This record gives sequence, structure tokens and C-alpha cells, in this order.
Amino acid sequence: MADPTDPIRQDQAERREREATAWFVRLKEPGVDDAERLRFRAWLAEDPERHDAFNVVKRLWSDLEEPAALLGASGWHREGPERRTQYRGLRWAAAAAACIALVAAGALWRDAGLIDRARADLATPPGEPREFILVDGSHAYLDGDSAVQVVIEGSDRRLVLLRGRVWLDVRHDPARPFTVGAGDVETRVLGTAFAVDLEPAATAVTVERGRVSVTSTSAAVEVAAGQQVWAQGGHVGPATAVEPETALAWRRGLIVLDQAPLSKVVDELARMQPGRVFIRDAGLRQLRLSGVFRADDPEAVIEAMQSALGLRILRLPGVATLIYR
Repeated sequence: MADPTDPIRQDQAERREREATAWFVRLKEPGVDDAERLRFRAWLAEDPERHDAFNVVKRLWSDLEEPAALLGASGWHREGPERRTQYRGLRWAAAAAACIALVAAGALWRDAGLIDRARADLATPPGEPREFILVDGSHAYLDGDSAVQVVIEGSDRRLVLLRGRVWLDVRHDPARPFTVGAGDVETRVLGTAFAVDLEPAATAVTVERGRVSVTSTSAAVEVAAGQQVWAQGGHVGPATAVEPETALAWRRGLIVLDQAPLSKVVDELARMQPGRVFIRDAGLRQLRLSGVFRADDPEAVIEAMQSALGLRILRLPGVATLIYR
């Protein structure tokens, strides 16, 4: 490993890691040919330390070998000509089904929100927040990697947050209260601007304007403008004062981190770019990071983790990001 106190050697090590990752991805492509493999061997031969860099990449990304291992274990490539001629139609159907299953499994592996977005009425992929106007005139702004179901008919105005977070500016209509469900938490309003953030372990409701009632299995809490509540495990905490400009900065395309644990940083990063984000060592989750970042600039967050926390990052663009030390 390069001496972290030597910036030149550190830059060289990071460049080797990037090149090794690029070669790792390239060699996994189905169409890789002998000429490409020769170029890879030449790249290895130019610098003995490239062998170590490539082996590190292979070890860190060993989980990505599973789809190929499943296909290889089927034994299709070892069958003789006489077996290939039997039940050809059935084999083609089975092969097609296997390919579809592998592609679907790969898509689900690298995009955890795919199913939620598929069953939603409104959804956004990672890195692509968007504002929608609902049929009642209310506005819904979905952050990246978010999904909602919407029912607005008759006296019923209801939205269910399946994933991510949504900011709502609800059109005032006393005869038709507007409710938002997120996990086991329900927020009820008449007309207001507020946000609901469905995180893996808890749900946050932040009110920018007006007032809402947040209900879970145990209690209901009134939340006024400039306040926020967190609900977890059926319990709603007390309303606390927040600065909406900061708490809802994502609505303006900014990510504000104030001594945020790395687990929170990873959640934000996953909304900003396609692909899964992993922390290799669970002990790193409690590291903390502060800063203000543009929501469309995941590179800045990654650079901050490297420079401020001394972390190392390996990326397979569009597939996965691995954080380790």
C-alpha cells in the first residue's frame, strides 16, 4: 500500500486502482477477445505493483462473480453435440428463461429500488429528482431513487411513499384531507408544504409551512412549520425545531451533512447515482462527515470521504461503489 504521507505515491496507487478496476470490468465483458487479454498482460508487465492492485480489486469485488458462477455451474458449456440436438426447442426456451432470470437478478442486484419504482405511479431513478403536478393541483417533488403510489378520486386524496423521500405542497381543500403513508407512519394535512423521508430504519416528517398530524401505531403528534419528527418501530418522537432551509436543502438540489455518520452519507450517495453502495467494514459506519454538496455531484462526496476520512473507494460505474480502508 502506498505511503499516505507521500502524495505522489498516493496518486500513483489511486491511478493503479482505477486502471485495475477498469480492466476487471473489461475482462468480464462477454465479447472480450485474445487481443484484449494480451493488452491486459502487457499492462500488468509494465509495473509489478499492478499485480497487487488487480488482485485487490478481484478480492474486493468477489461478490460480482456470483452470476457468472451460477451460469457456469449449469454445465451448459460441457454438453456434447448429441445432447445439444435433443429437445432443442425446450433447451432454447430454458436458455432464454435462464438468461432473462440472470439479467433480472443482475438488475435487481445493482438497483435495489427497481421493484419499488416498477409498482409506483410516480418514480425517479437515482440521480434524477423530478417535480410532478398531481391531478388535484398539489405539487410533489421526488428526490432521486424515490417512488410513490397516488390515489386522488372523489373525497380520497392519498399518497404512499414506497421509497426515498418526497416534498409536497398540498392544495388546500378542507373537504378532502390529504394523507401520506410511509411504512407504519401516516401524515394527515389539509393544505401545507412538508416532506416525508422514508429511511431504512426510521421515517422523518419535516414541515415547511402549515401544520400536519403524524400518526403511528402508538400515538399522534402535531407538527408545525419549522418542526420535524422521527418515527421508528411504531413510536413517534416529539416535534423538534429545525431550520427548513437546511433540513429540506435536497429540495433545492443541495445535500447538507452536519457530522453525518457514514451510513447516512452512503444513503445520500445512493440517491445521487445508479448502482449499489457498500461499506466493506461495518466499523466505518460511525465515521462522520460534514459538508455541503450539489445533489448532482456524487464525485464531490466521494472525494470528501477520501480526503477527510482517509477512505478508499472502488467503483464499477452504474453497478456498485465499494468503500473501505
